[in-house]
Amino acid sequence: MKKKMTLTQTDFNEVEKLAELINKIDKADIHYFDLISDEIFSQQPFFLSSLLGFTYDVSGIEHDEIFKIYFLIWEYFKAKNKIPSKKITEAYFEKIVQRNVAMFNYCDGDLNEEDKMEVYFYDLQNLQSKALLTAVFFRFKNRPVLIKMDNQIKSIVLIGIKSFLECFEKL
Repeated sequence: MKKKMTLTQTDFNEVEKLAELINKIDKADIHYFDLISDEIFSQQPFFLSSLLGFTYDVSGIEHDEIFKIYFLIWEYFKAKNKIPSKKITEAYFEKIVQRNVAMFNYCDGDLNEEDKMEVYFYDLQNLQSKALLTAVFFRFKNRPVLIKMDNQIKSIVLIGIKSFLECFEKL
């Protein structure tokens, strides 16, 4: 029996807000990026340092696209007053990453497609920021730079993004 993900009215309402945030970020100038970078550094330094860690793994244009996604995540949670006062630590983030990697590895095993979808369904059903994750996936499927990105790097980036969403939701 196929299960359907439950999307709430809130999930649908967030799409419009996310579109506004994406437009704002895509049109932003260097002053905005400096201001937000300083804000992130003061409130969640590990979040910013993890983004800066991609500097040597991706091209400059890919890094700019990833930067915009991280800023979208920041602006999304900031608008919802959900920036945790407790700092996300590397240890906590790695714990969430390892859980996500284990789930994906499990799904890459001998599961049939229906069972894989069920695992993904249960994992994503508890995510409060489904609309945000959908916007991130949409960006990866529609931005030429992100489409062409090396698949291994893309997987690492996406697992990190999903893990940060969970960190922001759970702290």
